[in-house]
Amino acid sequence: MIGETLNIDFANRPYDQPFTDEELAAVSWQSLRDKVIQVSGKKNPSVRDFVEASGRGTLNDGPCFVGTPAQVADQMQEWFENACDGFVLSGTTVPGTYEDIVRLVIPELQHRGLFRKEYPGKTLRDTLGLARPNAGDWKKKGA
Repeated sequence: MIGETLNIDFANRPYDQPFTDEELAAVSWQSLRDKVIQVSGKKNPSVRDFVEASGRGTLNDGPCFVGTPAQVADQMQEWFENACDGFVLSGTTVPGTYEDIVRLVIPELQHRGLFRKEYPGKTLRDTLGLARPNAGDWKKKGA
């Protein structure tokens, strides 16, 4: 997933092979690249350095829900019932994880009444009950 974010193919690269200057110059997320260079102390860090410096690929950020769709829904429901008001999901494999969530877990959560099937409005603005601004209103506020 971090390779996709950086626009680098990590799959066919040795874990400890340093990136060339040209490869690093092409990295799309430059602030992360600069952080990895600083943290690793290397002018040309490797895949390992990117993974270690970014924390990607670790479970340190929060719980990891694993199992069948019903088991994952059980774990999410337990968190929800104990005052969790939402989840930020991070896919472990791309493509695939998000499709599995939508195809397998969301229907289970909907069956339990924990995830809505429909929204009251046609747009997010309608659903949140926000008025539609007039054309050009954005110009008036900054002037």
